[in-house]
Amino acid sequence: MTGAGPSEYADAAACRALLVDFLTAIDHGRASEALDLFTPDASFATGDGQLRGHGEIAAFLTAREAETDRHTAHLIGNDIVNRTGHDELELKAMLVLHRRAHDGRWHIERILDTTQIFQRTIAGWRITARTTTPLPPPR
Repeated sequence: MTGAGPSEYADAAACRALLVDFLTAIDHGRASEALDLFTPDASFATGDGQLRGHGEIAAFLTAREAETDRHTAHLIGNDIVNRTGHDELELKAMLVLHRRAHDGRWHIERILDTTQIFQRTIAGWRITARTTTPLPPPR
């Protein structure tokens, strides 16, 4: 955040920490705990479509948590935070999604270009929109 003051840096750090909390919940088999990180009316784009609101997001997170044989590790890179309003921030980041194979080795499953929109609420910063676009595999 060019020319940002202390509060802007604190806000950016809080939103980045929220993204880390979300991905950590996914990677540690506690996906359903991440629901509280979203606003009640949040939108969440998945490979299967657009989720809207806590009910649809909760169903997605519960299903992901039930995939106990799927072990992932997300690495965040090239993250950029932009203030888009007084109580709104945008965080763009590349995510490298690793998946553990049955032989125990980790493999890059895909690389995702992501955008998260955060909104300041009474409870603190929350994700109000999340989109991911898989990068095409190399030729």
